[in-house]
Amino acid sequence: MTRIRAWLGKSIAAIVFVLGIIALITTVISIRSCSTMQTAKTEVKLATGQTDAAINSGADAVNTVGNAAATATEIHQTAKEGTDAIQAAPAGDSNDAADRAACRMRIYRHSTKCITLLGPAP
Repeated sequence: MTRIRAWLGKSIAAIVFVLGIIALITTVISIRSCSTMQTAKTEVKLATGQTDAAINSGADAVNTVGNAAATATEIHQTAKEGTDAIQAAPAGDSNDAADRAACRMRIYRHSTKCITLLGPAP
């Protein structure tokens, strides 16, 4: 009987030890799995954010190019109107037409001379 109890005690201790090792291994695997899953979620969020940023950057670039083209068209139109006005001015009045044409350009609109000539800039 004593031998059986000793053998049972050793067997139970071995079983508890093996179950402890199995529980430890299961815990480590679970933690690693959760960590890997969290890393994957973070990578997906980062990739999505980078994609959105690239799309927004492209849209900004297109808008910038479009705005630059519109500004260039406006400048060319203003210059053409000014040139036409200078050429149509009677002899001796071309300086006045040139001043008015220059004052229609954005860079000169707020100068004192242009405000006096054309009034306050819009």
